[in-house]
Amino acid sequence: MTAAEPRFTRDLPDVRRRKLIEATAQCLAEFGHAGTSVRAVAAKANVSPGLVAHHFKGIDDLIVATYDHVGAQVAEILNAAIDTAPDDAELKLRAFIEASFKPPVLDRDLLAIWLSFWSLVRRDPGVRKVHKKVYADYRRRLEELIAEIAQRRRFKIDAHLAALGFTAMLDGLWLELCLDPTTFAREDALRIAHAWVDDLVAGGFHALMLKPR
Repeated sequence: MTAAEPRFTRDLPDVRRRKLIEATAQCLAEFGHAGTSVRAVAAKANVSPGLVAHHFKGIDDLIVATYDHVGAQVAEILNAAIDTAPDDAELKLRAFIEASFKPPVLDRDLLAIWLSFWSLVRRDPGVRKVHKKVYADYRRRLEELIAEIAQRRRFKIDAHLAALGFTAMLDGLWLELCLDPTTFAREDALRIAHAWVDDLVAGGFHALMLKPR
């Protein structure tokens, strides 16, 4: 006979924290924020509820840590796409687009998790702080690429506003595609996003152009 598998596992503290964060993400994807509790997370992670309390102040603290973790994972994927693209700002921006519309970023479970985070931004200061950081880092890299494209193409542009519009468009396309993939295809989202870059490269964003002083 083999020994019965223990009900709860014993891991190093960092491993436990990560396991709880990953279990929280799974609960948010499956049950939404309303169904994500300390007990639900503990059950998903196969640990006791007391262990959750040992590592986190409560479910709100755990959700903040999960947003930070998931945001970092998505950023790592998108930054890797930029870093591995050829040394050309336009090609890097297009690589960012491609990575945004394929798994693991294009994922309905990730959408469910993200929607839970978004729903808490207004009322939870911790979530709001992480949200601000995640999107500031997200846009900063794109601002740099847009500014470099403008410099090489010899036009001036408000890179901050351009990046803001670009990310809003990508978020909208990503949201709609994850919500209902029958509305339009991934290829349609790519066409729209790449057309935006075509216009940028051609200097077509006159409303965002900076007038010479």
